[in-house]
Amino acid sequence: MQPLLDVQHVEISYDAKPVVQDVSFQLEPGEILGIVGESGSGKSTVIKAAMGLLGNSGAVTKGDIYYKGKNVIDTKTEELRQMRGPAMGMIFQNTGASLCPIRSIGDQLYESVTQHEKVSREEVRQRALELFDKMRLKDGDRILNSYPFELSGGMNQRVGIMMAMVLKPDLLFADEPTSALDVTVQAQVVREMMKLRELYNTGIVIITHNIGVVEYMADKIAVMYQGRLVEYGKTRDIIHHPEKEYTKKLIGAVLRINRG
Repeated sequence: MQPLLDVQHVEISYDAKPVVQDVSFQLEPGEILGIVGESGSGKSTVIKAAMGLLGNSGAVTKGDIYYKGKNVIDTKTEELRQMRGPAMGMIFQNTGASLCPIRSIGDQLYESVTQHEKVSREEVRQRALELFDKMRLKDGDRILNSYPFELSGGMNQRVGIMMAMVLKPDLLFADEPTSALDVTVQAQVVREMMKLRELYNTGIVIITHNIGVVEYMADKIAVMYQGRLVEYGKTRDIIHHPEKEYTKKLIGAVLRINRG
């Protein structure tokens, strides 16, 4: 069976200067990969490349990135845009900042879904309420009728998860989805993302500097430092038997989330 996501010896450059070099990893359906490292290590750049979001000055200059066997580097811009949402979803670091402040959550959700399929407003609302319920959020109607500024940072982040998952993508990228939240809400958001994997067999790539989050969530860990992959393997192996000094330092600064 082919991987859901297959990154092969990728180099990424901005203005012809390499910022990520020789990065390779694979993600199977339903698997969770945590990419960890400090700011500037190239973590977010890799997933932007996979989604075709490097911008005009960025490009994959070596290697290949395959989604279900399709090379996304060779995929036309319009086709990639159509893949974002139904195929590849994205949760941003601060969802509240990316939402329109003068439109309700429900309106923004409806607009997002109808970019990809013909569906009634009521059907979108029902899908959202069902997903909120599965995330154990019981006041879905209030949330959909709210504006982003009326919701807490943690609730806006959970809205971001719902908006990414309402089209049931096979692959979900999460770029520092908990870093702007307090510890209690971080744990809630992480557990809700785990629930999505359980419900939909979603493959998840989570980007974070917090190795404690991926210790709880991930099947595999990729450790990046200065644009290179320095360790990659099963979570338990890297957590308990790290080979690189850099990885040992990351593990030494851990927020651990209790299972339960």
